[in-house]
Amino acid sequence: MGNVRGWQTARGDAVAYGQTSVNGRSPTVATLDAALERAVRRASVMRQGFYVVVLLVALAGQVSGAVEALGIPLAAAIPAVAALELGGIVVLANADVRRRLGERAIGSRLLSAAIAVGAVAFNWLAHDDHLLGGFFAGMSALGYLVWLTHTENQRRDRLRATGDLPPTTPAYEVVGHWLRHPWLTNRAKSLAKANPDLGLYGSIAAAQDEIRRNRRRRAIAKVLHRKIRAAVDPTTADIALAVYDLEEIAGRLASQADYDGLTALIAADLAPARLAPSPSSLATSEPAPSPADTSASEQVEPPSAALTETTDQFRVLAAVRRELEELQAPGRSQGPSSPRRRPRTPEPPAPAPSTPLADEEPEPVSRTARRDRSLRSRVHAALDRHAPVDGRGDSTQLVDLVTDVLQLDDVERISAATYVQTWQRDAGVPIPQQARP
Repeated sequence: MGNVRGWQTARGDAVAYGQTSVNGRSPTVATLDAALERAVRRASVMRQGFYVVVLLVALAGQVSGAVEALGIPLAAAIPAVAALELGGIVVLANADVRRRLGERAIGSRLLSAAIAVGAVAFNWLAHDDHLLGGFFAGMSALGYLVWLTHTENQRRDRLRATGDLPPTTPAYEVVGHWLRHPWLTNRAKSLAKANPDLGLYGSIAAAQDEIRRNRRRRAIAKVLHRKIRAAVDPTTADIALAVYDLEEIAGRLASQADYDGLTALIAADLAPARLAPSPSSLATSEPAPSPADTSASEQVEPPSAALTETTDQFRVLAAVRRELEELQAPGRSQGPSSPRRRPRTPEPPAPAPSTPLADEEPEPVSRTARRDRSLRSRVHAALDRHAPVDGRGDSTQLVDLVTDVLQLDDVERISAATYVQTWQRDAGVPIPQQARP
């Protein structure tokens, strides 16, 4: 039988549950064996009846096709087509016997398949009505395939009974096992073939243990090879890994493991006093400034620390920032209806700074701010002196004039363009639409 080993496993499980045995077999296993025998007999009777019906239908198709297409008399057509129809089954049975004796029987199997294909093709082509011919051809092919399946089942049962074929494996779940853990399930199936007593869940547990052992073995082999190779050559390290039993090393490491020390180490990191913030860190922490305390001038980000005062990028950013601060200063009217201001006159030279008193402290001014204010004052002074009356609205002409008079470089020319426009606004000069910032 095909499930001999499976029923033996079921018998062992029933005895393990404490069921009483009768003549060496428990009542449950005896009932299952009796039901299996009845099912085998019933399947055999039904299969024989099926063969008879299919054979009669196929023979009817063969005979009618031979009479219509070949013109053979009915008395001669019946034995001829019966030999053709049964020839494939006879040769296949002979091949099955030879395979049970250990041979491959390739010639008999190929001849049987050729006879079956010929019978199916004759049934299809011998009838003018191809629908009717397809029906007879299908019945002929169905009978041959069912017989082929039955012979293969019997051959596997014999191989399994002699130990040449592994027993049937447990039925693993499609979603819970094959889809979620395909590699683990495949390994469990292999272990169940080698040891049928594992069963469904026992094979899965064995596969998990084997995966853990393989992972532990690889880790130990990696560390051991590195330490031995540090003292000797790599070939000696490979020999050591081949000689030493890594499972024995893993067992001794597990027996010498200091679980108390590792537990105390983890518990020290999880102590509430260590997880809570210290009072000093809470006292020194500063609250984040609110958006209301941020002035308009602070909305412009300062230049990056990588831009020093000697770089051109820093000078351009400082000039742009100063211009934005002047535009955002209170009291400045930027609308189209703002009154025009008088032309800016050159400022008199500032008097020499006096010595500050002891209780006064001079206001610190950066070099960049002094340089920007100096450039702005020089641009405004040059425009007051040299700007033509009829060309004060052309910003490009004024920038070129300031560049030529003051001998400015490219970076100072960019800043001078901004100061020219501020001079034009202060002087009340109308600026063309394309020249406005």
